[in-house]
Amino acid sequence: MATVAQVAKASLQKILVQTSEADLEPSEYQDFIFALNNYMLALDADGITLGYTVVSGLGDNVTVPTGALRGIIANMAIEVAPDYSGQITDGLRLAADEGMKTMRKLGQYIVATEFPGNLPRGSGNYTNNQYTSSFYEDLEAEILAETTGSIGLETGTP
Repeated sequence: MATVAQVAKASLQKILVQTSEADLEPSEYQDFIFALNNYMLALDADGITLGYTVVSGLGDNVTVPTGALRGIIANMAIEVAPDYSGQITDGLRLAADEGMKTMRKLGQYIVATEFPGNLPRGSGNYTNNQYTSSFYEDLEAEILAETTGSIGLETGTP
């Protein structure tokens, strides 16, 4: 798991702001941390949930899957480039695009669809040459159940 200092250093090196020998001022790192928190919370709001927890210092761990780090580093470099007078190269843009694709794959949860019991399955409902039910499993009882009891059908409805 990477620390905020590692992500910040890698991002700032991508825009040629920080060399491996030179360190930034603590206030400049605080600006990066603020931007990182905002960026990651914006991703979460957009449905890309990577498990990120807000950080406050350089020693804090960036709690995301390891595969997402490339995208975070490249996208953060582009995000903070104007603040640090950094240069955005074509390679950095490509890395940011590819990293965003990976973050979307890692951070989006696809919910399995459940079909109602009165929906026919269609053709091909044969197993071992024996006919099986042509309808999906009836989940009506589960759907109608609530914590306070169950909801009954109105009288006169089929």
